[in-house]
This record gives sequence, C-alpha cells and structure tokens, in this order.
Amino acid sequence: MLLRFKIKNFLSFYEETVFDMFPNIKRPTFSHHIYNDMTVPLLKQAAIYGANGSGKSNFIKAIFFVREFVTHENFLKLVDLDDYIFQLTKEKSQTIYFEIEFYHRKKYYLYCVEINRKEIFEKLSISGIGKAEDKLIFERRGKNIIATSVQNENAVKQLLSMNPESSILPLNLKFPVLSSLDPKYVYDWFSKKLGIISVNSRIPMLINLMSRKPKILNFANEVFENIGIGIKTIEISDIPFEEWASEAKNATDLQQIIDKNPLQMNSNITQLQNNRNVLNITIQKGIKTVQELLFDQFGQSGYHKKMKISAQSDGTMRLLTLIPALYDAMFEQKTIFIDEIDNSIHPNLMFELLRFYVNNPTNGQLIFTTHTTKLLNQQELVRPDEIWLTEKSEGNTKMYSLNDFKLHNTLNIENGYLEGRYGAVPVIEVFSIEQ
Repeated sequence: MLLRFKIKNFLSFYEETVFDMFPNIKRPTFSHHIYNDMTVPLLKQAAIYGANGSGKSNFIKAIFFVREFVTHENFLKLVDLDDYIFQLTKEKSQTIYFEIEFYHRKKYYLYCVEINRKEIFEKLSISGIGKAEDKLIFERRGKNIIATSVQNENAVKQLLSMNPESSILPLNLKFPVLSSLDPKYVYDWFSKKLGIISVNSRIPMLINLMSRKPKILNFANEVFENIGIGIKTIEISDIPFEEWASEAKNATDLQQIIDKNPLQMNSNITQLQNNRNVLNITIQKGIKTVQELLFDQFGQSGYHKKMKISAQSDGTMRLLTLIPALYDAMFEQKTIFIDEIDNSIHPNLMFELLRFYVNNPTNGQLIFTTHTTKLLNQQELVRPDEIWLTEKSEGNTKMYSLNDFKLHNTLNIENGYLEGRYGAVPVIEVFSIEQ
C-alpha cells in the first residue's frame, strides 16, 4: 500500500510536491478509514479536487509513468522525454524526479528515480520509515551499480549497457543478477498491486474476467443491489456457438475470425462494439461457447427482463469499469488510482458507491480525482486528511491537503470549498461577446 509519492519537474509539477496517505491521528472521526494493523497507520482512501487544468490528471499520469518505467524495459524508448519535462520556465531542468514509499509483503520500500537524457539514477531501499536508517538494496547511476547482493557485477553492467534507458527492475526479472528477492517483490508491487484507471479506460476482456473470477461478478451484483439503479442482477450466459450462430447476424464474420485464429483451451476471442465487451468466445468442456453479459432490469408493474450490454447506459458502463478496481481495493490489497471517478456517474450514485466502499472491510486503497463536491461530507463520508487539493500558479501545480487547515468537525466543507476558502477552484471572470 502507498505511503507517499513525491514528484518534481514532471508535466505541471515543477516544484517538489509530496502526496501521502498518512492520517492525522488527532482527528477522531471515521477511525475505520484507517489501517492501524501496521507499523505506520494508513488511510484507505483519498479524494483529489481542483479546477480544470490544475494538474489532477497530471498526478495520475505521474504514477502511471513510474509504473510503466519500472515494469517495461523499453518504456522510455517509446516516449519523448521532452513531453513530460516541465516547459514553462526559461531555466529548464532536464531531470524528472520521483520518490515512492510503499508497503508490500510486510516490508516498507523506498524507491527513488531521476531520469534525464544522459543517464538514469535509481535507488531502492528498505525504508526505516523514520524510525531507523534505510537499508540499501541497490543504487544505480547510469551503467554503474552499488548493491548489497550483486551476483555478477559485470553481468549487471552488460545488461545496462544493452538497455541504458531501462530500470534495472524489469531487467533483473528477465536475467536475475541481484541475489536479493526484494527487487522482484518491488517489481511485483508495481505490476500487480498498483492499478490505474484513466477517464477513458475500458475492460475489453470484461466478460472473460468475470467468468474466470466469479467473485468479481458476485461483488458486482452486491454493489448494484445496494446502489439501486434498476438492475436486479448481472449474469453471464453460456451458449454453444452453433446454437448462438443460428440467430446471430454477425455469426459468419465471427466464424471467419475463428477459422483464421482457431480457439485453444484457455484462449478467447472478444468482440467489442462502441467500446463495450459484447461477447466472449471460448472453449468450455471441449465445446465452443459464446458468453454474454445479461442485465436483469426492472420494468413497469414489477416486470423485469434480461437485457444485453448494448442496451446499457454510459453511466452503467463506467460503473462496470470501476467494479473490478473497487473489488481490488477492497479485497486484493491493491492501491487503485482513478482519474475522474465520477465520469458519467450521478453525484448521488457516486456518494453511495464510496459509502459502500468506506463502510465495508477493506485491505487496499482508493485514490481518485473528482469534481463531485457532494463527496466533501465530513459527517458521512470523508475525513479532512483524505482530501487533497490542486492549484496551478504560473504553470506550476501545487498540491496540498485539507488537513493543513484548521477545520471543526461540524463545518460544511462543501460550502467552504465552493466559496473558495481553501483555494483549488476556478477563477472565472465575467465575459461577453462583442458584436
């Protein structure tokens, strides 16, 4: 789980900015929002507010950049570094800096990286979390490495010479040159325990995911039942391909695709329409099978009917995209970042969805950007230390916690925010059109 994240000279984050998930232990409200079963207490959620263009999405892009760098050896070869360096100053620094501290497998890790065109510096330590000295695992500058457990120093240099733009973490996964298991554990956290959902994220293999993991489908039904959007249940229908093809209009096209790419056990063919996973074709017990999501929806006078995914609203589809992420934050000890969590979702529905999350047992974290001020309710939903604000000045994003302000626990935070007491709201001048 995430402890803190530091950014410098990345997109609109020119000055060093620190985000953290540490609770203010002096605040007594919503103690169930805090994980107290570790050495360092951590919050289970954080909401990030700010005007359009203030840097909220850039914050999400920053964590995405770090994850991709750590998990994909060719990531920097596929991007232009100039696109990510802060541009709005005459004296430009050419170095992007990140520092991230997190908890995984009962250890606290601290990973730092500096990236510029000339070389990469990265350092991994077991964090002393302020109570002891950090224990170095490795320190790398360019092609040179200092580590406590190098199996073959020449092999490390050779690996880095072959791909000097890569982090050592994905290289070590392919060619283990560090004897310690910690670099692998750190790679695993970034690749398996850190989830990022963008505004336009879709799950092209949604049906297959819910078929393989029925717990997620069951969870989706529990969520839909609790938030009341007119859907009784969601289920996956399994129909033999030949039976399905006798009535489907596009069966011939799909048969041609299958002929070119014969299905094997554990393989799938997914069909998308309007960015929706309308069906999945797989092999079940040796039989070619078509899977579809069906939504049992309420109609008039108690009537209900099973409807296909194509009949669902954009809001329902956005909610379906969030379901696996919400499941991971609740049950898989994952840290999930979501940009514009409220996109296409009504404020009341968003409120109930988050209340469902915070009031149930969890073991992960949910960090999201939003414009829905209804969520700023410290009597029912959030603690002030769970609210972060972004504000841009001269092109530079400043990020700060509402916990920095003295707030009585009866204060209406939503009204105060909209009135501009805490900043991070748009300054809109009166405008007119001259004719």
